[in-house]
Amino acid sequence: MPQNNQTTSTVSPELDEMTCDVIGMFLDALAEGDDPGVVVCVEDKACNRYEVVFTDDGEEACLSAAQAFVTEHAAHGVSSDGVGKLERYAIACTGCVEIDGAYENAVLVSFYERGLATGFSAYVLYDGVGAKDNFMWSDPEPAGEEPALF
Repeated sequence: MPQNNQTTSTVSPELDEMTCDVIGMFLDALAEGDDPGVVVCVEDKACNRYEVVFTDDGEEACLSAAQAFVTEHAAHGVSSDGVGKLERYAIACTGCVEIDGAYENAVLVSFYERGLATGFSAYVLYDGVGAKDNFMWSDPEPAGEEPALF
């Protein structure tokens, strides 16, 4: 991370690892046939991590709650779980992306860390929910920039 408060477009190894962990957990749940809901993962500068899952409402309400969680905890972290001021976050949910005129199931993930010029998003296509060993997924693909939550 830059020490002089300049912004960058390079994702740190810590953000990359955290985002990949969230995607992996999400894909594992889908392979088992579970609905993972909307998952938020946050870390502080020391890589102390906290995860929370939103499942009690519809997808849009859970996504809004996940975004509000990040915004609410950005400055002070999740002190009850030893996580200080948030340095980075990833939010994942299921959705669809249009590819060649057809809608495909995808894990959608947005992620950001302090020092980046903007937030980013990506998707992972999947097929065969509940198929365990026959569950299939693609490599992550970039989905563009998006506003950061802090």
